[in-house]
Amino acid sequence: MEYRKFMRGSVPAYPKGTRFPERLALRSGDDETDLSWLQHTASGAVVFVMSAGCEACDLDAAVGFMEERPELDYLLFAEASEAEYELLAKELVPFPCRVERCEIAVVAERTPIKVIPFMIVLDRDGFAVGSGLFNTTLDAVAHARWLGANGKAVEAAGG
Repeated sequence: MEYRKFMRGSVPAYPKGTRFPERLALRSGDDETDLSWLQHTASGAVVFVMSAGCEACDLDAAVGFMEERPELDYLLFAEASEAEYELLAKELVPFPCRVERCEIAVVAERTPIKVIPFMIVLDRDGFAVGSGLFNTTLDAVAHARWLGANGKAVEAAGG
């Protein structure tokens, strides 16, 4: 799957205030994966959606963000072969990041996630407070600006 195939018009956001699904089928023919833990985190969570075959997907951007915000929990949906998945899992061992293999098309059918590399920032109760494309750590930081250190959404300055 190519990054550019999704780039038709504007990038749809994951609607703010929408709770992330408790269960989600990640690959065709698979049972749903339990994701309820995302609704019970101490400080919030970030879901990254990437593909090993995507030229715009940069794992270093996600890792840089994890280093900036170590108090958060992380989930990476990765479209990857078994060997690529194993390498990703090994690379992310130092971080509080779970890795799940997925098919981007299957995830796109069941969620508002329509582009990659994409991230969703969730408060500690699993509600979206920010989302969007990212391929740098600065992009990721910008999407997370509405998540306070306490895992609750912060109000925009001036209203």
